[in-house]
Amino acid sequence: GANEAGETDSLGVGRFIGTPRRAKTYWVHLVWSAYTLIYLIAFWWWEFQLSTVEVWTVQLYLFLILYSTLLYLVCVVLYPMDQPADFDEYFFLRRKWFFGLWISVYLVDIADSALKGRAHLAGLGMEYWLTSAVFIVLCAAAIASRSRRFHGAFAVAMVAHAGYQLSWTPWLVSATS
Repeated sequence: GANEAGETDSLGVGRFIGTPRRAKTYWVHLVWSAYTLIYLIAFWWWEFQLSTVEVWTVQLYLFLILYSTLLYLVCVVLYPMDQPADFDEYFFLRRKWFFGLWISVYLVDIADSALKGRAHLAGLGMEYWLTSAVFIVLCAAAIASRSRRFHGAFAVAMVAHAGYQLSWTPWLVSATS
């Protein structure tokens, strides 16, 4: 949501922290919040490499806007303007939107990787395709499932996978080298 200065609190975390007693928290919701934050950090790290693009096209610009907008919408679904009284109930009511948006994000990520060229795609290896496919299938299952066990395991697995990915991401290497 927008604050007094007109800045965007896209994850809604500031509002959530500022009014903790207004909402009953749900640990799965918090784990997905952590995953989303990790994804956003990694997204902007990798998209920063677009600074090396010498000629921008309208299509590339619009594609980046689409990708960013999808991630923003994931955040809006996690933390809506009107904070729910119970994030447990809210999570399950909005799971179709949340996981549907994540499916869209992963499909757009595949397109984003393809736009970066064949060498980039080849460098991602089979693991990228496998994890993307598994994530999309699990998101589809999450849309259909109301199982708290499934949702908890899925959220924890995704944060663990993000941690694994961060362990080999060249964070300290210049994005332009």
